[in-house]
Amino acid sequence: MRNITIITTFATAFTVATSVHANDLELVGDHTFSGDTDGNIKISDGTLTVAGQIDGNIEQFGNGSVVILDGASVDGNIKEFGPGDVTQAGNLDGNIEEEGDGSITIAPTAGSSLDGNISEEGAGDVIIGGNFDGNISEKDDGGVFVEGNYDGVILEEGSGSVNIETGASSDGDVTEKDGGDVVVRGEIGGNVEESSDGNVIIDTTGIVYGNVTEKDDGTVFNYGMVYGNIFED
Repeated sequence: MRNITIITTFATAFTVATSVHANDLELVGDHTFSGDTDGNIKISDGTLTVAGQIDGNIEQFGNGSVVILDGASVDGNIKEFGPGDVTQAGNLDGNIEEEGDGSITIAPTAGSSLDGNISEEGAGDVIIGGNFDGNISEKDDGGVFVEGNYDGVILEEGSGSVNIETGASSDGDVTEKDGGDVVVRGEIGGNVEESSDGNVIIDTTGIVYGNVTEKDDGTVFNYGMVYGNIFED
């Protein structure tokens, strides 16, 4: 299991907005919102920390991250275009897109939930520690780590692996199309397909309720339980 750190303080100064904004905002540098904000936010070269409620979309450019704290909420989409991360520890009703080298983390806090899709096209990882209802697409060198409860489809097209950790569950299909492995220590409710030179590894604690298919030079190592069929081309 990977350790997940939630950033709550920053060395540089930030601006706190506690009133309701009816217009879109364009910001530079680090900013924290602790009140209710109505409108879209674009931030450049800084980290946006949400401690209240935002009704609108968030776009982050350049250095910096987007952090949704425990107890905060965003009703909109998040796009991160630089090397920073997206950390979701509150409630998000929308999609997350990350096109740089940063990671996307759904933190394992009590109120953490995401109702939307995740798209990661850089070298960072997708880490699902909390509750997530949506699909995951990972297209670069990063991996997908499911450590919580996840309802959706996983598509991994880069060199990273898909890992369903012990005690975690994924209620959907898992497809891996590059050199990474699919490692199952928890439960997968759908099918597993690996179509490159990676392997499918079902650990002693792993359960797959659907079929397992290996279409390339890899191997299926089944030390756990597969209720469907195993196909190796």
